[in-house]
Amino acid sequence: MSKSPVINTCSSNRKIIPNDYNPNAVAPPEMKLLYDSIKADGYTMPIVCYYDEASDHYIIVDGFHRYRIMKEYPDIYEREKGIYRFQ
Repeated sequence: MSKSPVINTCSSNRKIIPNDYNPNAVAPPEMKLLYDSIKADGYTMPIVCYYDEASDHYIIVDGFHRYRIMKEYPDIYEREKGIYRFQ
């Protein structure tokens, strides 16, 4: 799998942070399935963010679990060239 098709849609990806209000919890088996899917097919859905001027960051609106996969799995992070460069 080459680099994912949705990567590089945000010009300031170093400033992406999770929101602090996401109540959605995912069980470990489902996170493993998401990892397997991203490993096989790449990121097919973007991590959607909005820009918060006060903090000068892009805050995740949709895609927190996709964000977690890149943050927690070095193989995915390396394959995607660390595009999200987490804080």
